[in-house]
Amino acid sequence: MLYQEKHRPQLHFTPKENWINDPNGLVYYEGEYHLFYQRNPHSNDHADMHWGHATSTDLYHWEEHGIALAPDELGTIFSGSAVVDKNNTSGLFESASGGLVAIFTHDGESQQQSIAYSEDKGRTWIKYEGNPVIPNTKIKDFRDPKVSWHEDSKKWVMALACGDHIQFYNSPNLIDWTYLSSFGKEYPSHIGVWECPDLLYLPVEGSSKKEWVLIVSINADGPNGGSAVYYFTGSFDGKVFHPNEKPEDALKWADAGKDFYAAVSWDNTEDTYWIGWMSNWQYAGVMPVSPWRSAMSLARKISLYEKDGNLLLKQTPVIADNRKEAASYQDVTIQPDTAESYAISDTAQIDLRISEASSSTKWGVKFVTDQEEVFQLAIDTQENTYTFYRTEGMIDFSEEFPEEIKGTLNGLDVQNLTAIVDRSSVELFLNNGLTVSTNLIYPQGTVTQLEVFAVNDVLQIDNVSWTQLKSIWN
Repeated sequence: MLYQEKHRPQLHFTPKENWINDPNGLVYYEGEYHLFYQRNPHSNDHADMHWGHATSTDLYHWEEHGIALAPDELGTIFSGSAVVDKNNTSGLFESASGGLVAIFTHDGESQQQSIAYSEDKGRTWIKYEGNPVIPNTKIKDFRDPKVSWHEDSKKWVMALACGDHIQFYNSPNLIDWTYLSSFGKEYPSHIGVWECPDLLYLPVEGSSKKEWVLIVSINADGPNGGSAVYYFTGSFDGKVFHPNEKPEDALKWADAGKDFYAAVSWDNTEDTYWIGWMSNWQYAGVMPVSPWRSAMSLARKISLYEKDGNLLLKQTPVIADNRKEAASYQDVTIQPDTAESYAISDTAQIDLRISEASSSTKWGVKFVTDQEEVFQLAIDTQENTYTFYRTEGMIDFSEEFPEEIKGTLNGLDVQNLTAIVDRSSVELFLNNGLTVSTNLIYPQGTVTQLEVFAVNDVLQIDNVSWTQLKSIWN
């Protein structure tokens, strides 16, 4: 059956066939969430980049459409963004109510920024005849424009990835762009190239405050190797980003797992949502799947949480009302060096709420297949760390794939855990999404069992539950 191959995700967007990577052009318009993405419509490798297209009404169920943007004489179509030009600032639309404008990188002899516009809800696009709107400035890596409206200055603002830093531009009309400032050269993590920036204005939970967040994806210097996303908090005055973090501070990783990259947000939404490419450039081209290659993460609602004066990114997965079967157990006590087992499906949401009376500082969960393969999450609150063990299943296609994937708990005791298991991935959300880890898995068998274990003391659980989720393709 279509979309039913062995490792095909059932809860995450994948194309029917062939290669995808970075999400692009995320915008909400007239009842639809648009997901454009890097797309090779001809084969399963990264080449001949187009923009693919899918839409959703709930950020969970997706309908795949045809190619939105195709290569031309200026080059292939690399990453970018889309906005609702609701006041027709560009003058490109016949109607005063405007329409959709895509801002993207043309990758040819050099990388340049271009635009296109749509008057039919993103189904067809007309490229601007004056492209490029920002010619190349002799920077090798000059790409991934993320554009949003800056209300205070009444102008469009662009964040642009430029190798080892981010440049900011503004425009009154999406056509004529002025350079404003640069950020990042003095900061660490330049082993890899900076990519896919985003500039967000997010609420701080429990207060009336909002703060600016600058998102940067970096390829080759992630906390567990390869690709990853980190962020800065600070202020933005319409021209310059002023970070809270000093260059010597530790980087804040949005997701310390191996497989969350190039994440960007939707434009024109009341709350802020984003999505990432669920892969890693270390092995993206050799993953053992066919006829498609790569998936998107779940969409996530994002905000900020303040702890001891430090602002942390909080992420909550978006899952529609999609329950098929559920089970819940209260007041579970797990003795040291023992485990409780529960039968689950391989498309499931698992939720644990730890009791305040619990004394165990080392505990975890195991996802076990019908072939006794084990994928384990181990939590150590004394060391302020977690480790996800991805050392079983199909692992021989890349030496970088089998790994003990580590991350920080951000100085917090773990009060709750949500895990989304979907055939070939596990997304982990600790402490309501203040710590997140996204990781692909390729079991030979099928996940059928959840085990919860304690190591050094009694683990007291107020509630453990699991929900089988129906396929989004049904």
